[in-house]
Amino acid sequence: MMIRSLLLSIVVSLAVIGCATDGGGSYSGGGSRAASCKAGDQAIASASQCLQDDAACYQLSNDSWCTGERGLSCPTGSSELLAGAPCPRGARCFKASESLMCAVNY
Repeated sequence: MMIRSLLLSIVVSLAVIGCATDGGGSYSGGGSRAASCKAGDQAIASASQCLQDDAACYQLSNDSWCTGERGLSCPTGSSELLAGAPCPRGARCFKASESLMCAVNY
């Protein structure tokens, strides 16, 4: 039961992260929007100015945009896989960002 709760927490966390980040510099829409950039992010004029490769890119409620670097780490309870490594036996693997694969043992 604890593992199921952990996996559910990871899935929910990734869904929330996915709504606010996009390595391709585009906004996928949906949900309510923030009124200001998160601490450490910078305001920009359009999505075309977003940082690339695992960076946040999101639109504000006033239709301006924000971008910022994001540290690459797997969520709590999971571990990073080396690039190109197969998913270990007895684990569930998922793509946490554009260039980060993580594994959860169950």
